[in-house]
Order: sequence, then structure tokens, then C-alpha cells
Amino acid sequence: MKIIRPKRYDKSIILIVLTLMFNLLQAQEKSVKISNADYEVDFSEEGLFSFHSDTDSINLFSKEHVWGKIEVNYRMKGEDWNDLTTHLTRKYYGQDSSVVYVDSLFDMPIYLKRTYRSLKDGVYLDIEIGTTGDQEVELGDVYLPIRWTPPGAGKQNPEPIDIFEGGFLSKESISLNSSFVTYSKPSGEGPFYMMLTQSGTPLEYFDNSEDTFNVYIHSGAKGPITKGSWRLPHTSKALRPKGEKGSKVNYGFKLVTVDHYEDLRDGLYKNGLLDIRASPGYTVPTNLNAQVAFRLKGKIDKVIPEFPENTKIEAIGTSIKGYELYRIKFSRLGENQLKVVYNEGEKTVLEFFVTEPIETLIKKRSSFIVQKQQHKTPGDWWDGLYSVYDMKYETLRGPEDSDGFTGWWGYVLACDDPILGKAAFVAAKNAVFPDSDEIASLEYHIENFVWGGLQRTDKEKPYPYGIYGVPNWHVSRDSTLHAMVFPNDDKAMQIWRAYDYPHIIKMYFHMYEIASFYPDQVSLSANEYLKRATETAKAYFKYPYEIWSWFDTYKWGIYNEMIILDLIETLESKGQADDARFLRGEWEKKAKYFIYDDKYPYRSEHSFDRTAFESSYALAKYAIENKMKPDNNLWYDKNKEKWYSHPSVSTNDARQFMDQQHYAGLAIRGWLSPKYYLAGTDSATRGHAHTSDMTYMAMMGGWSILDYGLYFSQNSDWLELGYNSYLSSWALMNTGTAATDYGYWYPGEKNDGASGWNFISAKNGIPWYQKYEERGVWHYDGEIDLGYGAAFHTARTILVKDAVFGLHVYGGSLKENSKVYKIIPKDGVRQNFSYVLPDKRFHLSLNRDGFLEETPIKINRSNDEISLSLENRAYDVSSNPKEHQTILKIQSDRMKLKEVNASEESLETAKTDIGWEVYIPMDKPEKKLTLIWY
Repeated sequence: MKIIRPKRYDKSIILIVLTLMFNLLQAQEKSVKISNADYEVDFSEEGLFSFHSDTDSINLFSKEHVWGKIEVNYRMKGEDWNDLTTHLTRKYYGQDSSVVYVDSLFDMPIYLKRTYRSLKDGVYLDIEIGTTGDQEVELGDVYLPIRWTPPGAGKQNPEPIDIFEGGFLSKESISLNSSFVTYSKPSGEGPFYMMLTQSGTPLEYFDNSEDTFNVYIHSGAKGPITKGSWRLPHTSKALRPKGEKGSKVNYGFKLVTVDHYEDLRDGLYKNGLLDIRASPGYTVPTNLNAQVAFRLKGKIDKVIPEFPENTKIEAIGTSIKGYELYRIKFSRLGENQLKVVYNEGEKTVLEFFVTEPIETLIKKRSSFIVQKQQHKTPGDWWDGLYSVYDMKYETLRGPEDSDGFTGWWGYVLACDDPILGKAAFVAAKNAVFPDSDEIASLEYHIENFVWGGLQRTDKEKPYPYGIYGVPNWHVSRDSTLHAMVFPNDDKAMQIWRAYDYPHIIKMYFHMYEIASFYPDQVSLSANEYLKRATETAKAYFKYPYEIWSWFDTYKWGIYNEMIILDLIETLESKGQADDARFLRGEWEKKAKYFIYDDKYPYRSEHSFDRTAFESSYALAKYAIENKMKPDNNLWYDKNKEKWYSHPSVSTNDARQFMDQQHYAGLAIRGWLSPKYYLAGTDSATRGHAHTSDMTYMAMMGGWSILDYGLYFSQNSDWLELGYNSYLSSWALMNTGTAATDYGYWYPGEKNDGASGWNFISAKNGIPWYQKYEERGVWHYDGEIDLGYGAAFHTARTILVKDAVFGLHVYGGSLKENSKVYKIIPKDGVRQNFSYVLPDKRFHLSLNRDGFLEETPIKINRSNDEISLSLENRAYDVSSNPKEHQTILKIQSDRMKLKEVNASEESLETAKTDIGWEVYIPMDKPEKKLTLIWY
């Protein structure tokens, strides 16, 4: 973009002006401080530079940043774009609780006036831009730069308190009118800050420059020439000559503070913005209806779909909490907007992503990994490897076609989180939906790439079962190659990267399940896979800390490690008490550390890491459900040279920690913004580039929120947010039908089933993996399969009644009459169902097989009977499978089970600590059950 600076003026004139300005400023106070019962604000010669709650001393804005310094780019007819220069003629004065700045130059065709008003309910910024002469002026860019105080700001080696209490994460919604930005501390504790747009102030675009986040009221100059796609219009504003109607324009922002996370929605509503909710989320499968709820001080005029011929909208009333409800049925795959017109002309935009059914996505993804992402090259060290797929060039990358990922970067292709989550996902999928070809592919991967390559065998001493790390096992096993990549390495065996172990544990554990369920489909026995899972888990707790104590396994939340709890339960059920006891003891060391020994245990690879919140919740839940004993000198910390002891241990402490980590997790999770790539996702950022707004942790951390809402909270908000999280990152998948050319992001049949790694919401950028991307999904898949693997413990169908949507279903469809609820599970897995009504809750879970497809679970409204049908998935891999037993687990705190019948035959049941187990003989393709309650 060509920028023409204002013409140069005579030096004598400038000197006179500067002298007058200096004398004027000398006559005034250099700063103005205003405070009230809720906040304190400071103004400098340039504008507002400090804002904080009366309960907190941390300035929202970073050092030397002035909030409210509007930048303007304008032009007159026939001219190029010019910057409004404001550095020479700024003046301000105070009137009661207001401070005013006027910016203009001699002969400049426009002026800018900023008025800050500090009132009890917040700080208002009123902006006026007008013409000064007899010519029309076009405003191209009008934007507000924002630079907030990040966690650990200004400190080279910040302490945990500096990271978690000394700065803010941001979440924003750039959605025309009703746009906003919120700020929260990583600790999840208040206060929370909100920057809100005022009436007549739509935000349409954002970008970043020099660590500054810029939000645009108009982007007509810069927007159209910036490479990349954008879903909102780039507008400009024409101003008439001075004195005529339309010669000036007014905009406004507001800063407010609230004490609690739950107050943020009220902050939107009370200040005239739309409070918007969506069920089941903003990523919507075609086999589910969506509901949208609007709360507003005013009136919704109309809701306009982007694709009217593919979208059905029905107004369905007003909820108890005053939300206007709409039912939406989308049929067009990909991005879909809804434009909301309200209060006689204000507009905002909701962004949805429509996918194929989740079950279709799960099956397509697993099939794609097996068919398109596995190297079968006998004789090469990477034989059997599942590597990364490049959608942009429709090709499988790998050691022989690296796309520049060489040296240390080679891990992207052959190890670590971008790779090891793929086999774990495929194994988990095949424990649920078996497929003979996929199981064979897994065993090929294990035999040719993992065992004796990536992983040391049971015969390799020392450190049997150790996992080799960055950049790949081939380099790590060869001292000459390793020295070429890491010339200054300490020569320790490269099996210390703790993050790698849980993925292999998960893969082996699900292979154990596959071998147990479908023994004729595997070459190794179930016992062998269980042994490998167990020994790898034991190595996880031993080797990294022993070899390189910097890897504090007990101190960091590591993705997928919660599979160890399933492993412990299995070992105990099979009488392998010693191994179970060892792993339980190690898990409890970690649980106690998180609960008692670290105020901010939310680290993983980074000092504050969104990957930690799957583990932090799993550890808290374990400590609530399993009584842990006090201890003395439980373990010795080699880094801090101290022993950890816990003389007093209680479930109350665990519950307190559970709530604490829940709110810390919310600090990095979007919810208020009505956009599929922000709502429910791990979207909060310390930076400004927005090149990684939705990742694999959207679903992994989302599981913890959903589970918390099901079992530990009466607040149905967490079910809503948790389900938003579960669905969100499926939008990263590239799938479709022949009619849609097999994909939205990268069309073509070759890419049907591929996936992006993360989402970039900026118009373009270069993410950390150093590949240029434009708005949309990254063209590599990388770590996303870690997230998709979480589907198998997150997916469930939930019948719920709340004050926003009333009676509705997450992950299914509902029909009801005066006698019965009929719910068809469509959550993608069909193994879990929850009934969450104000008076009663119960939960049903299957250890294998699934609820029969397109067949309702029928619940008598008197709550005395449930009927459901199961499908025998052994028939997926055999035409004549042997009879097996499926276990239905029932959890309920108020209801008591009387009996369970199948074809009028009473089934065996057993009471457990939390409910019942029902033992179901599966000898046919389908089985119908009736549960009868007292």
C-alpha cells in the first residue's frame, strides 16, 4: 500500500506551533488519575495508559502503550492514501471525569477528537472524525491498536506468580457490532476485563504489527491488498465537506471490569451487546440440528442465513432466562454465516462450520491415515511409519520427502507428538469400530517401525521399553548421526522425552482391547500387548527423570497420560497386583504434587500450557474418587533437592483443586465468541498473530469441562461449553462428498479424510512450524490426531434440561410425547449416554459394541423404565463371530436399579461403588435391553 505523508511545512511555522504547544502543556498537569470503587485509570499527554480494577494492581495495558490512540488512513478524490499524523498537535484538558484529546494539523483535511469519560460503570472512549475543509474525504482504515500486559511481562525468567497472576490472556470476537475483547489471568482468578464496542461501532478486521493487536472499524485501504481470505467486508467511509450532513462520524469503545468468569456474559448483555449461545456448538454435523440463543437489551429484527437454499431457520420461543431461541438446520458443508440484524440496523455475524456426521469423520480419518499416511518401504528405517500428510500438495511427507523438515525439525515427520498420536488414534478407533485392514496396518506399524526401532525391546539393556525421541529413532540410535544434529549433546541415551511415552502406552492398551475383543484379527496376544503397555508405563515414570531430571514427570501435565488409569484398572482386574500397585503409586505422587505442592501446576512444554488441563482434571478426579493416604518423604526432587511429604490428605483438598484448575482451563478457552474456531477452542493467546487458534487441545481439554459438568457441577453451562469443545476441532478435517468435491479446505478426492493441524484466524501468517498459511486450516495434520483420539472418552449423547435451551440433546436427536423421551445417539461413538435433568441424573456406558444406529433410547417419563438396543460390532470383522460379553456400566446417585431384561430374560448385574454393572451376552447382531428402576 502506498502511503503519502503530509506535506512538509515551513520550519518557522512548526517552531511557533511547537512552542505554543509546549507552553500549553507546561500549564497543565502531566497526567490525570481518576479512581472510583471499581477501577483506577491514568491518563498521560497522549491518552489512557493505565487501567486496573480496585482489587488488583496489574495494569491491563503493557508498558508505554496508550489505549485509545486511533489510527486513521484517508484519501481525497484522486489521491493516494495518507496517514493522519497526530504527533505534533495533541492537547488535552480535564472536565470533571472526562479527558479530551484533539488531533489535527494546519490544512489537514480531517481532524480526530477523542474523549475519555470515566463513569461508575466503566471508561468510555468517544471518537469523532470529521472534515475541516470543502472536500469530501474517504476514510480507508480506522483502527484501534491494543497492546496488553502479557503473562510474565518484562521479566527474562519470570516466576510462576508472574506468569499466572502478572499478566493477561486475550480472547476476542471481531463480528461487526457486538464485537469485544476479554482479558483474563492464566490462573483463572479475577478480575476480568472487557473492551466492548458501543452502538454504531462495528469491527470488521484485525491484524498485528510490532506485538500490537489492531482492531479495525474500517479496513478499506489495507484489507483488500492483504493476501488471504476474509469472511467480513472490508469497508471505507465517505465524509462530506465540513458543515454538511455527513461531514463527521462517531464511534465508541468501553472498558469494564467484572469479578468472576460467570459475569462475562452479563457484561455483554448489560452493555447492549448480544449474548449468544449455541447448542451443540458452532461446528455442526449435518445429522444434528443446531439451536442458537440470543439475549439482548432490545429486539432481534431478523436472522439471515448465508445460504438460504441450504439453511432452515425456525424461531421457537423464549427461554426461562430470556433468550430468544432459534432452531437451525444446515445442509451445506463448510463455513456458514448467520447475520443477525437487531435494534433497527445493528448487525453481527455468527460463524458455523458444517461437517459430515462425526461417526463418518472418525471412520474417514482412521481410513485415511491407514491408506494414505503409512509408509510401506521394506528395507528403509521408516518402513511402517505413519507420517504427516500435506493437503496443499496432496502428498505424504516423510524422511525421503521432507519439505524442509531436516535436522532437529525432522521430528515433525517421524516422531514426537505430530507422529505418535496417529497410531494411538487408529488403535482407539478400532477398539470401538473394528476394521480388519486397519488392524493389520497397526500391527505392521508396530512390527516394522516401533518394536526394536522407535522403542527398545524387552531384550535391549539397559532401559528396555524406552522410547527414542527427537529427531527420530534412526538418528537417536546412531551416535554419529546424532552428533551431526546435536553436536553439543551430553551423549545421554535419547529416551528421556517423557511426552512420547503416553502415546505408545495408549496405542498398546487399545491393541490389548482389540486383541481381547477380536483375537482372530491380531498376531500378538492380548497378554503381550498388555505387557508392553504396562512396561512402557513403568518406563515413563522411571527413565526420563533418571536420565535427565529436568523432565519432571510428576510436575507436568502430559497429553494422553490419563490412559494409565484404564491400564491400572485392567491390571487389577487380571490379578497383576504388583504392576498395578506400582503404577497407582506413581500416579498418586503426581496427583499429590498437583494438589498440594504447586500452586500453578499448569506447565507442560511451556510455562503455561493448554496441554496440561486434560491431566490436571484427571488427577483431581482420581483424588476425589480414590482415597489417598498421608505420607512422609514420598519422593525426592533432584532439581530442588527436597523431599515431598503430605501429612494430611483429603478429598476436600482435591475438590478445591479441581475447581481451581477448571477456571484456569477456562482462561485459555473461548466461549463467548460466536465463531466455530473460537467457541470451545483453546483460542486464548499471549501474542497477537492468531496463527494457532484451534488445536488438538480443544477436544482434549474440553473433555475435562464436559466431565466436570456431568459429575461434579450443577451448572449446565459446562455441558454447553464442553460439547462446543468436543465438536469444535472436527472443523479442521477436510471431508465431503462428490457433490462438494470431497472437502472444503483443500478440495479433491485425494484429500477426503485429511486434516489440518491448527487453525489460523488471521488473514495470513507464518505459524511456529515455519510454513506460510492463509486464513483456514494448516495444510499439515501434525498433532491433530491427539485431539481426535480424545473423542473415544469424550463422545456421548446427553439429554439435558437447562434454563437457556430447555429440554434438548447434545449429540443426538429428541422426540417426546406425554409418556416417553426418544433419543437417537449421534455423537460419533454411540457408547455413552447421560440423562441430566434437574431432579435426576444417570449415566450409561458400554465397554464395547454400541447403541444400535438410528434406534432410539426410550425413557419412560415416570423414570421407571428404559429400553435400548445394542449392536454387535464383532460382525464388522467376522460373518460368524463367537459369543462375547459386553458390560453396561450404570452410574446414578438417586435412582436404584431393579432388574435388566433381554428378550424377557433377566441379565446378571453387580453392584459397584458408583452404581451397577450389567453383563450382556452378545450372541446376535442386535440385542434389545429393558432397564427397570425401583
